[in-house]
Amino acid sequence: MDIQRLRNLTTGRLHTEMSHIYIDLENITGEHGLMTHMLPRALRAIEPWLRKHVTEPRFWDDKYDTSHNGEFELPTPTDDDRKEFMKNYFSQSNPLEGKGVMVATV
Repeated sequence: MDIQRLRNLTTGRLHTEMSHIYIDLENITGEHGLMTHMLPRALRAIEPWLRKHVTEPRFWDDKYDTSHNGEFELPTPTDDDRKEFMKNYFSQSNPLEGKGVMVATV
């Protein structure tokens, strides 16, 4: 994985295009169709797994750093990893709970 794209996920700061966050979260979680309001919970849900596999402190420095370049060998999550992501995701409060949501159909 491109290090700048990984830094999007580990620092919470945008280092590349916003579309990369959607793509990378979908690839890691195995879930498709993520929406903007889901991203913070998805990032928190995968953080323990990321911390297990991305141990270099520089990735977690909470800084915007375009000089951190290269590729990082991030493993493909297992089915059990993805089940844990979903457990972590749904254990968090839903930011839309109690709010009126309009569903549009075509």
